[in-house]
Amino acid sequence: MSLSAVVDVRTPSAGLLEWNSRGWVKAEVRYHGFADLPPITIRGQGAKSPEFTCLGHQWCLMVYPNGHPSSGDGMVGVSLVNLSAKDIRIDFGFCVKDSNGSEVNRKLLLSRHAFRRKMASAGNSRFSKRSTMIQSLVDGTLITEVRMKLAEPIETPRTAFVPENPFCNIIQQMFMDEKTADIVFEVGEKKGWSNARKKAKTSPATFYAHQLILQKGSSTLAELCGSVGEETTQVSITDVKPDIFHHLLCYLYGGKVADDDLKANGKELIDAADKYGIGNLKLEAEACFVNSTKISVENMMEHLLYADAKNCALMKESVIDFIVENKFEVLEKVSLKDAPGGLLADVLAAVAREEKKNGNGKEAKKDNFSTMRISDLRRKVHEKGLDIDGSRETLIATLEENS
Repeated sequence: MSLSAVVDVRTPSAGLLEWNSRGWVKAEVRYHGFADLPPITIRGQGAKSPEFTCLGHQWCLMVYPNGHPSSGDGMVGVSLVNLSAKDIRIDFGFCVKDSNGSEVNRKLLLSRHAFRRKMASAGNSRFSKRSTMIQSLVDGTLITEVRMKLAEPIETPRTAFVPENPFCNIIQQMFMDEKTADIVFEVGEKKGWSNARKKAKTSPATFYAHQLILQKGSSTLAELCGSVGEETTQVSITDVKPDIFHHLLCYLYGGKVADDDLKANGKELIDAADKYGIGNLKLEAEACFVNSTKISVENMMEHLLYADAKNCALMKESVIDFIVENKFEVLEKVSLKDAPGGLLADVLAAVAREEKKNGNGKEAKKDNFSTMRISDLRRKVHEKGLDIDGSRETLIATLEENS
């Protein structure tokens, strides 16, 4: 067994030897200046040790130098106190050691004793004669050991294995399930020859879907399919590439578009998601595009016009932040005559944020929506269970109407 703790009561003397002992799991408690522990004239007055840990519980030791009220004359009492908020059942005892490390007095007090939580105590009011304790002091220090072991193992409650709700996986497994599908999408150009360029058109890709999933995830796609009867409905899609449509449809079934695909096909995914009303995918693709695209004076106008056309508020905010931070270079090198209208509020919001960051701006009100970032506005709108795919003005109006 190893020493669990060494607890000093009062300041140790310089000549005190260090002790290593073998036995049960134990704590060594040292009462320095034991003979002078105050008040030595009051019977029943206990000396409380600092807290120590054994068997995962917190304890303290109480020693009564002049005896406990139930002790006989000239006897020293000892008790162990459970400070933890949990019950525990242990065998325990105390011993005193002299300068040679020999046990002067040892008593196994109780076996299978149940210590109740919070301040439950047990001990021996007649542990040893005070004269014996005084003779055992090491440079004025009383060396005591508290020994204990679990009488009953602490059992960890068995947790029954319960698998996660499989419904999400079931829905994902329905993706491209030909047997249960009631919708078939033919995506891409049909077979044949193009007279304009005299090139063979590619064969369309086939995707299987379910009307119920489309109704909940993309009302636009569901409307293209019309009412579904007993026969499988075929729908032609010619304005989206098959690989982009695959991501689109997979997303509706709970799938995730990999980051690499989001980066490689950012604007195409935004276009398709915007066209077919899959707002969350649009926002994911937009966020990835903003995080992975470096705005410059060369491309800022292209991205600004695109963001305005597709109502990508986060992308627009990113471009306007660049304009405000690089205003002199932009004014010198970029023509703003083709900039979309209605940018004043966005620009002023960006300027206000920049001034606040530099410590020059006036402190805004806590819920001043006009200067909030798009992500903060979207978060607040989402918390209200409302649509977050909209311009800054739309998001602010939504919050003001529902505040």
